[in-house]
Amino acid sequence: MAQPYLTAREAAAELNVSRATLYAYVSRGLVRSEPVEGSRSRLYRADDVRAMRARKTANSASETIAATALTHGTPILDSAITLIADGELYYRGRDACELARRSSLESVASLLWQCNDNDPFAFPAPEIGDFASPLTGVARCQALLPLAAARDLRAYNLAPDSVARTGADLLRLLTGGVTGRAPSIEPIHAQLSAHWGGGGTAARLIRAALVLCADHELNASTFTVRCVASTRATPHGAVMAGLSALQGPRHGGQSARVAALFDEVAGAHSPLAAVAARLRRGERLPGFGHPLYPGRDPRCRLLRRLAGAALGSNPYLAMAEELAEAGTANTGLRPNVDFALVMLQRSLGLPADAPMGIFAVGRCAGWIAHAQEQYARPELIRPRARYIGEQPQLAQTPGSA
Repeated sequence: MAQPYLTAREAAAELNVSRATLYAYVSRGLVRSEPVEGSRSRLYRADDVRAMRARKTANSASETIAATALTHGTPILDSAITLIADGELYYRGRDACELARRSSLESVASLLWQCNDNDPFAFPAPEIGDFASPLTGVARCQALLPLAAARDLRAYNLAPDSVARTGADLLRLLTGGVTGRAPSIEPIHAQLSAHWGGGGTAARLIRAALVLCADHELNASTFTVRCVASTRATPHGAVMAGLSALQGPRHGGQSARVAALFDEVAGAHSPLAAVAARLRRGERLPGFGHPLYPGRDPRCRLLRRLAGAALGSNPYLAMAEELAEAGTANTGLRPNVDFALVMLQRSLGLPADAPMGIFAVGRCAGWIAHAQEQYARPELIRPRARYIGEQPQLAQTPGSA
C-alpha cells in the first residue's frame, strides 16, 4: 500500500523541483502539508504530489510550470522575490517579520530591488510643481502619478538600476500623495506619522506595517503590475495599474470592511455580541482568515505583538484583542493583516484612510521589484481563455439538408 505522505526530499524528487519550489506549491494550495509532532519538519500529501506530477506530464507541451512566464499557458510565474511557505513570509530569503522589527521601508525596498551598493534613495526627491487636488489619500496618488510620469523621461530606461531609481521616486511621490505634501527625502514612516499626528511610537509601528505590506507574492495588484510591465510600460504606468487593483474591496479595500466591523463592535454590548450578530445574519467576518496561511497570518501576529508591547493598556487595542478572540473562537479563522492595519489605525488614533495609505505605499516597493523582474523577461503575459460559450454554427452546403 502506498504511503499517504512524503518527506520534503521525496516530494521534491517526484516533482523534479527544488524544495523552494515545493514550498511555493504548498503556499499556493497546490500541495497540502502536515506538521510532524515534536519536530519542525512537515510531511506532504502523496496524492497531491502525484496528481500534480500527472498534470505536469499531461500538459508539458503547453503548461510548463518552471522557467517560463505566463505566456499562453498556466497562470504561474517564477519569481525570486517573495516566498510564502509553512506559514511564514520571506523577502529574498530574509524573514519579513525580522526585517519589520528593525528595518525601514527604504532599506527593504533596496533589498527587494537588489540595489547592492547603489542607493536609489541617495538622490533628491522628485519635484511635482504646484499640485492642487480636492482628492485625498490613494485617490490623490492616482491623480498625481500621470502628471509625474509626463515629466520623467528617465522612467523609460528599464534597466534594473534605473527602475530602482524610478522606484525610489515613486515611493516618495506616493507618500506625498498620501500626506498632501511635497515629496521629501525624510524617512517614509516619519513623514506619515508626522502627517497623521503620531509620535515616536506611532512612527515605529507604521514603519513595521509598511515593511510587512511591502510584498506578498502574486496577489491581484502585483499580478496586474506584472501584466502591465510585460508590455514595457514605464514603472509609473505599472504602479498606476497596481493602485487601481489595490482599491477593490476584495484586496486593499478590505480594510474599509474591517473598519465597519470595528464600528459595530464599538456600538455593541461586547465584541462577542457583534460577532454573533454577523454570524446569525450569515455574514462573514472581514479581516479573518487567509488562504495562504492556514494558521496565523505572520504579519498580523507581529503587529499585534508590537502594538501590545508599545501601547500597553490602550482601550482600542484591548477591544481589538477581544474581537480577535471572539472571531477565532466562533469561526476557526485567525485575524489577518487587514485586521492588524485597522487595529493600528484605531489604537493610534490615525485617520480612517491610514490603513489603505500604509498598504499602498508599502506595497509599491514590491510592485517595483516585480516590474524589474518582468522587464528582464522577453515574454508578454498573455494567457489563453478556455471558451465555454455557444459554439459557432457551421454553414450547410447546398443539398445537404
